[in-house]
Amino acid sequence: MTIEDSERLYLGNLSMAFATDETFNIHVSGGRSADITLADSLLALSLDRTNHPDGRHSKGALICSTEGTGFECGRISLLRNLFAHHRDRNPDVKATSIGPVEVINNVFYNPISQFGEVYDLAGDVSLIYAGNIVMPGPSTVRNVPEALQVFDFTEAAIEIAAWGNIAPSRDRCAGGRSALLLDPAAEAAVVATSADTMATVLTAEEAYSHVMTRAGDAIPGRRVHDPLDQLVIDSVFACTGEVIDEVDQVGGWPLIAESAMIADSDGDGLPDDWEDMRPGLAPDRADDAWALDPITGLSHVETWLAVLAGDIPENAVAVQ
Repeated sequence: MTIEDSERLYLGNLSMAFATDETFNIHVSGGRSADITLADSLLALSLDRTNHPDGRHSKGALICSTEGTGFECGRISLLRNLFAHHRDRNPDVKATSIGPVEVINNVFYNPISQFGEVYDLAGDVSLIYAGNIVMPGPSTVRNVPEALQVFDFTEAAIEIAAWGNIAPSRDRCAGGRSALLLDPAAEAAVVATSADTMATVLTAEEAYSHVMTRAGDAIPGRRVHDPLDQLVIDSVFACTGEVIDEVDQVGGWPLIAESAMIADSDGDGLPDDWEDMRPGLAPDRADDAWALDPITGLSHVETWLAVLAGDIPENAVAVQ
């Protein structure tokens, strides 16, 4: 998934796998990318030796890749995601001076060569790195890389606020090896051990429990992980799995169960049943979806999507 020259986006509970380049990318091509959050998502099993022209290219996330001039990129948050079985870019971070990149409460497991990388190639970088869990696995090189490595190539500044990260050593996993948290350049770039953040920072232990049950296309009590997501989650617990080259190495694409089409007579994205019970809506009017819901203050379509995603409990918007 690539987000280009975009602002004010919240992406949550996504499952992404089998990419042939970075699994998630925020890009600027002479424009501005800002105020973007990826949360509670699962990024796994990008393909390494496949069809990329540069050869081995299993990648996690690339934040603020650039082309052209005059671009701005910042105020990006990676919150409570699971990264598993990528060669590197877990994540790769660049930025400009418009605001920080937050990497908070993520689980990073089983890269080959690198966990997080920070570059000053786009401009000044302000990075918040807090409450993350970093674990090598079967594919990780013998000399386990640091959780965060800094590459200083220009006169631009790199400033890091880092706290609460852990790199546990697990018996019978990667020979008991663990990662150091910061390489020397990253240590030198640390300017604070706390900072204001867009989201509450959980302890690393709390984050691990949350991520391993909530990351990906699943909502407790409503939708369970599909077999591929569950395979990835189980591999983290068991210290198994590997960076792959072909989809068939993990059983191929999961089958998507058939389901009945939901009636939407006016084609506005809102089910007829929902429109029948909401004030101000009608199943035969396609122009009402963006009107404000009197209970939530959001648009009707935003309210419906928030209920569908579990962000707003359905009983909280019930019509009395």
